[in-house]
Amino acid sequence: MAKIISFDIWDTIIKRNCHPEEIKLATARYIILKYENKLKDKYQSIYEILKKRDEIEAEECKKNKENGHDDECKIEEVFKILQKEIFKEEMSDISAELLKEEIEEEKRAIYINPEILPIFEKYKNLKMYCISDFYMGADSLKELLDYLNLPIKIEKIYSSADYLLNKRSGNLYKKAEEELKIKPEDHIHVGDNQYSDIEMANSLGIETIKTTKTEFDFVPEKGRRFNFDLSCVKKEEKTKKDKLFNNGVDLAPILYFFGYSIVEYAIKNNIKKVYYATREGETFIKIHELIKQNNPFGVELPDCDIIEVSRMGTFSASLKEFSITELLRLWSQYRTQSMKALFKTLAIDIEPYKPFLGKYDLIPEENIIDPWFDLRVQNLCADKEFTDKIQVELDRKRSELLEYFEIKKQITNNEEPMFMVDIGWRGTIQDNLAHIFTNKQIGGYYLTLYDYYNLQPENTFKISYIDDKSIRDNEVASMITLLEWIYNPGTGSVIEYKQGEAIRKAKTEETDIVKEYIKPMQEGMFEAAKVINEYMKCHPYEAYETKQYVYELIRKIKTNPSKELIEAYYSMVFNDTFGTAEYVEKDDKLTTMQKLNIFKCRDMLRKETWKEAFIIHNDIEYMNALTGAKSLARKMFGKQ
Repeated sequence: MAKIISFDIWDTIIKRNCHPEEIKLATARYIILKYENKLKDKYQSIYEILKKRDEIEAEECKKNKENGHDDECKIEEVFKILQKEIFKEEMSDISAELLKEEIEEEKRAIYINPEILPIFEKYKNLKMYCISDFYMGADSLKELLDYLNLPIKIEKIYSSADYLLNKRSGNLYKKAEEELKIKPEDHIHVGDNQYSDIEMANSLGIETIKTTKTEFDFVPEKGRRFNFDLSCVKKEEKTKKDKLFNNGVDLAPILYFFGYSIVEYAIKNNIKKVYYATREGETFIKIHELIKQNNPFGVELPDCDIIEVSRMGTFSASLKEFSITELLRLWSQYRTQSMKALFKTLAIDIEPYKPFLGKYDLIPEENIIDPWFDLRVQNLCADKEFTDKIQVELDRKRSELLEYFEIKKQITNNEEPMFMVDIGWRGTIQDNLAHIFTNKQIGGYYLTLYDYYNLQPENTFKISYIDDKSIRDNEVASMITLLEWIYNPGTGSVIEYKQGEAIRKAKTEETDIVKEYIKPMQEGMFEAAKVINEYMKCHPYEAYETKQYVYELIRKIKTNPSKELIEAYYSMVFNDTFGTAEYVEKDDKLTTMQKLNIFKCRDMLRKETWKEAFIIHNDIEYMNALTGAKSLARKMFGKQ
């Protein structure tokens, strides 16, 4: 009768949610996140670090076998050699730090194998041991088993790393039996490996029980595919709200991976707090908060906060004076503008200034092309009485903005850097803040960026997630307003600051439509983001690896949008007062007569940035055939 029962650990007592090499990959990512600037150029990739580690493990195993042991190694020795190989200069030993991190990563991935519980129960009267071929010693393995709070007591763990003996040779079984003073016939062993746990143990006379081995599809190289399943959170489409929710699920990777890349950048660059700019930032920050609550990175994460800002809320406060030079920062983007629109953009009441406008024959509603060349505007800017009067307002605007930042965010014009996130597209809010907080370096992270209209302030830098110019110019540019719209929180835009508070304005139609169309989509995005985040906890990726997936998704959305997404797009109403003093509203559908007019449809289609959406929205799919035939003809005749 058996006196003891021993268990293999991996895939027997413990299972992982990922391939074992992905645990090592997470350690490689930890090294990059914490020590990137100290690494040799070759090892700026998690895959190169993993490859080098595996090579070192193999070399250590070979060396130990040549020295009379089995082909085993100790993780601490591997880490010591690894750091000598990958770092530019010699540094203090971090092997204990890396071991601690790898143990924590294992904890994020492991769970008790349900298959083992009946075996525990059946043999509960026997003393229980573990015999494991693994590069971690018994102390580390005990920590992992204790973390799982096993329902049984393990008397001792025999790890190949401690003895440099393994089950494959049979030597670790013999060592355990020698110490425990038992014979093979007194011994039952449980494991998943057909050779090491079953055939070798049987050959020694040990009774065995086989558990099921888990196989993972994993290729340790750049470009490996994601394997999360978002369909698990989709709803049965009984209502329009359900359909919009499911559209949000499909869109979630864009939102999540943008947030993931922000957090990774902040970790690597030791940024303590990330500020998300309203409005879209109120949606983006929820991904940061999700990641912070359920950390997939395994390192300390930066804090996050909202700053209530807008182009309108910050522009007038950023002006040194009312002058052609300063206003060119606005006019470079809006080359045609009325005085009424200008004052709306500045959030300054035009009424007290109408006498000055009249003095120079400036009609408030008149659209002026290239205002900086207009003699009347030049004379207005040269009028000292006018500029002195409006300077008081500009100074007040700046003072009120500074009061808000100091009271609400404890941000002052000191030398402490600031890092902010916005959707894009040229970073003008960041520029405005840089003109206000002149002592700060202000960094900005964006979904994507286009060429700047203005000379960039010296105290700024900007980064974009979508940095592929082809995707940016062909896909994103076509549906740029959609990408703003789906992240709209419906809270309105900041127009000015009063007594330390940000004053917002939102059109009722905007908030109503956000509630009807956008909120259900955002709910889908957030639910799906939780699924992606759980996946990322066990499957380490660097942020750059997520981009291709996002690019493919953007192409798919642009060329084949769902009807629900198009309906949401054409319901659009949002505040675009800055520069134009107008609200953006999408046009109504074409009439039946207009649809039948090929030339009318063609002319309207030429004006549309997102042509696929326009065709589907207006049920004029026949235009696809016509444009396709035209494209084919051009190719046949060699025309561009």
